[in-house]
Amino acid sequence: MTPKHHLPVSLPRFALRTCLLGALTFATLVHAQVAAPPAAPDAPKDAKDKDTVELPVFEVQGSKDKGYFARQAVSGMKTKANLMDTPANIAVIPRDLIDDIGVPESASDTLKFVVSGVNPYVRGEQMQIRGQRVGFTMVDDIPDLSFFADNAGIDTYEILKGPQALLYGSNPSLFGLVIKTTKKPLPQFEANFGASVGDYGWRRTDVDITGPLVKGFSYRVIGAYQKSDGLSASYRDNRKVLNTTLQWTNGKTTLRASYDWHQFELGTFDATNVIDNTGPILKQYASPFGKNFRYAPDWGTYGLYFNDVRLNGTHQWNENWQTRVYYQREKGDRPSIDYLYVGTRDFVNKTITLDYFDYDENFISSAYGTDNIGKYTLGPVDLQSNFGYLYDTRKGVGETFTYTPGFITTSLITPVDFSKIAIPSSPKHKPTPNREDGTTQTFYFLETATLLDGRLIVNGGLSRVKATNPQAPANDTNDTAKRAGIVAKPTKDISVYYGYATMFQATSATTIDINGNRLPNRLGEGNEVGVKASLFNGLLTATVDYYWLELSNIPVPSGSRNSSGLGYYILSPSRKYTGYEADLQFQLTKDWQLSLVAWTGETLDSDGKRASNTLNDSAGFFTRYNFSQGKLAGWSVGGGTYWSGNRYFRGGQSFDAYSVTNLFVGYRVNENLSCSVRVNNVFDEQYIAGAWSTGDADIGDPRMIRFSVNYTYR
Repeated sequence: MTPKHHLPVSLPRFALRTCLLGALTFATLVHAQVAAPPAAPDAPKDAKDKDTVELPVFEVQGSKDKGYFARQAVSGMKTKANLMDTPANIAVIPRDLIDDIGVPESASDTLKFVVSGVNPYVRGEQMQIRGQRVGFTMVDDIPDLSFFADNAGIDTYEILKGPQALLYGSNPSLFGLVIKTTKKPLPQFEANFGASVGDYGWRRTDVDITGPLVKGFSYRVIGAYQKSDGLSASYRDNRKVLNTTLQWTNGKTTLRASYDWHQFELGTFDATNVIDNTGPILKQYASPFGKNFRYAPDWGTYGLYFNDVRLNGTHQWNENWQTRVYYQREKGDRPSIDYLYVGTRDFVNKTITLDYFDYDENFISSAYGTDNIGKYTLGPVDLQSNFGYLYDTRKGVGETFTYTPGFITTSLITPVDFSKIAIPSSPKHKPTPNREDGTTQTFYFLETATLLDGRLIVNGGLSRVKATNPQAPANDTNDTAKRAGIVAKPTKDISVYYGYATMFQATSATTIDINGNRLPNRLGEGNEVGVKASLFNGLLTATVDYYWLELSNIPVPSGSRNSSGLGYYILSPSRKYTGYEADLQFQLTKDWQLSLVAWTGETLDSDGKRASNTLNDSAGFFTRYNFSQGKLAGWSVGGGTYWSGNRYFRGGQSFDAYSVTNLFVGYRVNENLSCSVRVNNVFDEQYIAGAWSTGDADIGDPRMIRFSVNYTYR
């Protein structure tokens, strides 16, 4: 089979495809009747009621059926605040936009279309923000440990750029964090049922039921079942998801208990990633047996099994003061069973050597804390105080390894019959029960002052972070994170802002160099200036910013592993990051929504050279048009394109730039029933979507067609 070749994808090609898709959309709109003038969103009140203080709550109202664009977020202040009043680039992706992008398996594959500077790092939830890999996402602003996740129970993604250790402890990176806001119980009954089928054995069913019970109680039950063979057997993605929530409220007090049960079974995919690294442009090796040929048997499964319990309570003491307390306990299992890993490859002699790897880790993580907010006035100045505490810990309760380097060497041209190979019988390493991975404690305080009738907003604060780790007590430390910001509003529609913050992040016990030494803790400092606009009564919103950041003590994967299969890291003393971002959102008519994002940046190591495994630019757009009148009433069309610059590695090698275009067509049969057809990767691009290193990469999905039916009862 002759492999298909593609020209390198450049920014002009991205622009061309954008123009082609825009022309197609425009041509379609010409045949539709002229839409009615857009309905303006609710405008913010200019006058302020001095007699009653409306206290921001800790959650934003559900976003379903409210369009693509949000005006408020909770991530910037841990309480509801207008995006125009926050000194940072914050993006909120509502449920309608999540559904239209239609990638339930991955936050990074959703966000890349509609948030500037956010790009996939590797398969799953791991992503880059502003050119650097960030850590775990957060669920309802509580640290989450899932490398893979499903968005069935997610209402919004909130992406907070820049260092935010002040409010979120030592876990967040210097570059930003992603907060997943979950769906909450509703006071009225609603039920939604969805079913999808598609290429490569894709089958998925979704259920979402919510409503009231008695005496202030309400509930929500969300379930998803997915079977997917994927690009090949090694890319299968089978899921079982259950999210349940019980809530009670009397108006001033709200108590909520949630239980999440997730089971993911994924292909042992690394052994398929045979990357030809003999030249400057890295690419998947073109096997004579076809691009999807596997160089290892499908022996086992990479699994992720999670059980989550979350408790949350809020109480409004009076019109000015409110408190939230929360607790989360997450129990998980991450097994990789009978797993072959690419060890070395020799493209001169056309051979490949595979390592055998069997791994199983069980862990328990817990987090608890409190957030408090109060509003008061001193003379002409309106003040808001935020203060609280976060405790976060993780403990391993069992870990086993089998690692056999150089297990088998075979030809790339005529590989052995893997089905006849016996599984290694080498003994497992002794489990290490109750391994304490460490804890962090954060005390924070943030003060905000609003002056000149809301035209000037100033905030600043400190947090004290204490990190301990029994595995490496020499790195136990206390540190202080700082934050300051200012927002000036020359008009009610324009904000000019500056933000400054520092960050501290404790490295884990497994972040070690080749000599077994744990790398030092990471320190960072960030600056950002920008302009925000909400014009034409909110029909056009935009954020444009410039940032400059510096990070010290960066662990970089070396590509080497020890006898237990754990990876070694190389210490990069410091890095500097600069870049520009633009996020624009248009409500062109009442039926037409459009998002445009772009980012360009630079990541330099301490020697002044481009850092390894980094991107320097990306762009994307997404749009939807609903036909509300005429013969096409009930139909909708939409889609978007994501363009990624090249992924560069030290030594001059890189994965080439690429673009991916997705399209969908929907039809609403009546107020309850709708259906859609979507085509992902319309042009069937062959590309590397993400990579740990030059030899360990994730191959992008080929063209995929999916058909979905949805029924909603209210």
